[in-house]
Formats: sequence, C-alpha cells, structure tokens
Amino acid sequence: MKAYKTEELRALSPEELTRREESLRESLFKMRMKLAVGQMSKVADVIVTKRNLARVLTEMHRRAGE
Repeated sequence: MKAYKTEELRALSPEELTRREESLRESLFKMRMKLAVGQMSKVADVIVTKRNLARVLTEMHRRAGE
C-alpha cells in the first residue's frame, strides 16, 4: 500500500473522501483481526493505512474549517 499525497486528496470530492475514509477504516479493522490471529506478516501495512486515514481525516477537517 502506498501513501496518499496531499495533492491527490485535495483533488477529491467530499463524497470520495468519505468513501476513502470508510474503506480505510474497514481495511484497518481487517488488518487488526489478521494480526490478532497471526495471519498477517507485514505490520508496515497497518502503519501506512493509519497514516493514510489520518491524511484523509485531516483534509476533511481542513475543508470543514473553510
């Protein structure tokens, strides 16, 4: 999984940001479950997903403040 760029997120519509947020939350949940049962070997993916979620939420909050 690659990190999102700020320019990419700023170009998205509010609906698309919401969809990405939901998708990231769902995949983060699934990753945590896989980690708990020992099926996941790349812990770095969890970190990247958390950071991407934070980037999406930051962009959403930035737009709400405008």
